Amino acid sequence: MLSPEALEKVQEVFAETLNARFAGELGFGPIVVTPDVDWMGEDYLRVLIVVDGDMKRLDPGWTVGLIGRVRPQLEAAGITEFPSPSFIGMKGYKSALRRGRVDKIV
Repeated sequence: MLSPEALEKVQEVFAETLNARFAGELGFGPIVVTPDVDWMGEDYLRVLIVVDGDMKRLDPGWTVGLIGRVRPQLEAAGITEFPSPSFIGMKGYKSALRRGRVDKIV
């Protein structure tokens, strides 16, 4: 189980990486990191990234490589669990919050 500090580090690494690429175009946050176990019993991290802005501006050619961009930084911090990022628009996230369904999307 990752410590709260480690989960915060994951958020920080994703935020810094995304903000460096999309500065002035999109905002990101909250970034919700949830430890989980996959169907093979392996630990991984669900990373829900809330996008503030037009999600069409997300460059799929760049975001497809996001895991490769963050893994070296996470491993350097001692975080070896595989990150599995997903994106949701701010409107969808707020709607899920109002309905009390965030746990279904995180």
